[in-house]
Amino acid sequence: MTNSDRNTHGEIRKAPASRANNAKGAWGIDKGELRWDDAETQFLRSRKLGIYGATRAVKPRTIVEYRWDLKQFFDFVRSREITHYGQLTESLILDYVEHLQSNGWSKATQRKYLISLKAFLKWVERDPACRGLTSFVRVLPRIGKEIRRTFIPSVEQMEMFRQGFDRLVIWGLRDYTAVCVMLDTGARIGEVCNLEPDDFKWDVGLVNLDGKTGERLVPFDLETTGQLIREWMRARLQFAHEDCKKVFISRFGGECSPDTFRQSFEDNLKRTGLDKILGENTISAHTVRHFFCTMYLVNGGTLHGLQRITGHRNLETLMIYVHLANQISMITKEHAEASPLKHMMNRAAKKRRVLKLS
Repeated sequence: MTNSDRNTHGEIRKAPASRANNAKGAWGIDKGELRWDDAETQFLRSRKLGIYGATRAVKPRTIVEYRWDLKQFFDFVRSREITHYGQLTESLILDYVEHLQSNGWSKATQRKYLISLKAFLKWVERDPACRGLTSFVRVLPRIGKEIRRTFIPSVEQMEMFRQGFDRLVIWGLRDYTAVCVMLDTGARIGEVCNLEPDDFKWDVGLVNLDGKTGERLVPFDLETTGQLIREWMRARLQFAHEDCKKVFISRFGGECSPDTFRQSFEDNLKRTGLDKILGENTISAHTVRHFFCTMYLVNGGTLHGLQRITGHRNLETLMIYVHLANQISMITKEHAEASPLKHMMNRAAKKRRVLKLS
């Protein structure tokens, strides 16, 4: 020990706190001791601030989605008695991917969970405080582009689906109301979950939708959708937590998440028997929005009007709906002219008229 290590009183100098902390690293992560609660807190903070792999600061609703998506991963690793990041292995990451594929989640949900996990692992790569931790981003399977569905149910099938919710049960009324809001406004499911009572402008028949493309005012039908919303708001009073300001609530009285409706939609497909007709997971929240966009054009709506209602940023995204709407209109017109049954009935009617004249 040198004299420079002692102060003027001959006492041994203590290392500055910053040096002591740096020796071990933030949260003790030089030993891989980054625990999941700390990891989640710091990751979500990076998303709020738009740093360490985040392209921009995200909205509060996106933070809720991140928290829910990563809960699936954290619950999985904790079930394997993995308490901190340093215990993570490539094998565990692959086990989690297989877990997602084998537990009944739809392709879209699996993709959503993996996107959030990839964002978390990229944060570990880019946050200077995590320097020294192993990156597992490369272990994840390639996450392809979102598959745009070209399937839409018929009007009769969508009505069958809508009427399948049991409105005599409180949660059936909730789901029925949410579907009607989507069919009337083209709202995304995240925007439905984010609705608050003040978003409804009753005097002008507009509702404020707040989602990934920002806020926008959209018309809604006061007599049908408006009446349903008022009925649901009265029913929710006895179940909602005092601090929950959202229109649609979970069975526990708090905020709904898109996964709340994912499960109820799957159950309703089975209840109505449409899963046997159309297949499993064929009518989802995205399908309802897809149906709205297509039928809005089929029923005479304009492309620019649809863009303002749905919040699509460019018209190219909407061209798939134009194509579908044109197909439906053309097929309907063609069918009216070429239906064999209609031709047979018309021929029979002509013969009856000839017989009457003679």
